[in-house]
Amino acid sequence: MLSDALSGASVGPTLSVRSAVTAPLRLQTYRNLLYLSLAFPLGLLYFLFFSIGFSVGVSLTFVVIGIPILLFVLAAALGLASVERKLATLLLGVSVRSPTTSSDGPLVERVKQLVVSQRTWKAVFYLASKLILGLISFTAIMSLLTTAVSFLMIPFVYDQPGVYVGIVTSEPAVFRPQMLLGWDGLLVGVRTAFRLTSWQVTTLSEALAVAGLGVILGIVTLNILNGLAWLSGQYTVLLLDEDDADASPEANAA
Repeated sequence: MLSDALSGASVGPTLSVRSAVTAPLRLQTYRNLLYLSLAFPLGLLYFLFFSIGFSVGVSLTFVVIGIPILLFVLAAALGLASVERKLATLLLGVSVRSPTTSSDGPLVERVKQLVVSQRTWKAVFYLASKLILGLISFTAIMSLLTTAVSFLMIPFVYDQPGVYVGIVTSEPAVFRPQMLLGWDGLLVGVRTAFRLTSWQVTTLSEALAVAGLGVILGIVTLNILNGLAWLSGQYTVLLLDEDDADASPEANAA
């Protein structure tokens, strides 16, 4: 199953200088960014849903009503997994096949398959782990990408009244780089010190230089996010991809 699942996924990202530099020009980059932006709110909702659903269901099992609650949570996991398949296919461009089994049959048999099927628990695990991807994506977007965009905006705002762009330290920072070599029992070398107090962007050339750093940081960040989206697509295929063999009751029973 693992080899079949991975064969249905998109090929790995092309690693070249050209593909890295042109990442901001590709539409797929922004589809990946949208997918990763949705990962945190969706992951948080899934985590809360399973935390509340399983805790309430287990605590009420002794009065019977907890069993339907647990079954509802498991059934909802399959429905949410279907949504995740469509999201991955639409935004990431990976092929994630949906199960083709029929829902016909005795109620007891369907409930049994819901509880014992590997598909159900793989869906639960995938949805519960979505929050981890969301946290990583949220951190990368809010720290790296936001910083890059801020750098790019500096040429437009650095000379506005009341706007300070630069580095401010509570106390001077002193850097003491040194190079020492042993020679004839002595240490010979060079030692110097740099003192950094504050620095402010006051000219257009300085603002453009900072914006250039923003371009570099933005390209690097988008490539990191593209790689993260690709890994997420492979993870989705690994856990949620289904074929006819996996969907059959005999496969689940095996």
